[in-house]
Amino acid sequence: MNKLWDKLKKRVTINRKLFLFLFVLFIVGLLAGSLFTIILNESDQSLVKDSLSNFMTSVSKHQLNIEQTLLPSLFSQIIYVLAVWLLGISILGLPIVLILYFSKAFTLGFSIGSLLFHYQAKGILLSFGYIFPHQIINFFLYTILTIYSLSLSLKLFDALFHKKRLDFRFILNKYLFILILTLLGIIITCLLEMFVMPTMISYLLTLF
Repeated sequence: MNKLWDKLKKRVTINRKLFLFLFVLFIVGLLAGSLFTIILNESDQSLVKDSLSNFMTSVSKHQLNIEQTLLPSLFSQIIYVLAVWLLGISILGLPIVLILYFSKAFTLGFSIGSLLFHYQAKGILLSFGYIFPHQIINFFLYTILTIYSLSLSLKLFDALFHKKRLDFRFILNKYLFILILTLLGIIITCLLEMFVMPTMISYLLTLF
């Protein structure tokens, strides 16, 4: 585990500029998603409020259907991870990977912004329950996978246009290892989302 952590730190150090770029992109996406809740028209805001209200009611009454929410969430996360991974093998996939990463940050920002907009001060605690710990772990995994995906695309671009040789088999094996680790992490965070997050929010709702 220590060796893996050391490798990840080394990867972040080597790709510091890339990591900084993704961090800025994440913040921009988060802010854009949060601000988007403000510019929605009344009917859309009403729909968001009703959805949040129904979700909170289901959680507080322990009526949340785990099976119906776990599988779609797990499926969508796996599709996202596989898409980013596959796009890393393609030079043309580089801008799409960035768009996908931004969209994830935007969606998270929209969710947090909706909670803050409709629940005001209470939304701060509910937002914490919504993102901790699964969303934080997810974005750590997304960032690591995206760094590897972008790095591979850039290496392929460099090899194609500057005629540099690559040990593609070695790179692909390492890239496949990152995919497996990310998928395992996503499975764990989906379980946390379905079994820990509702309990946390249910507890927080009792404080109001």
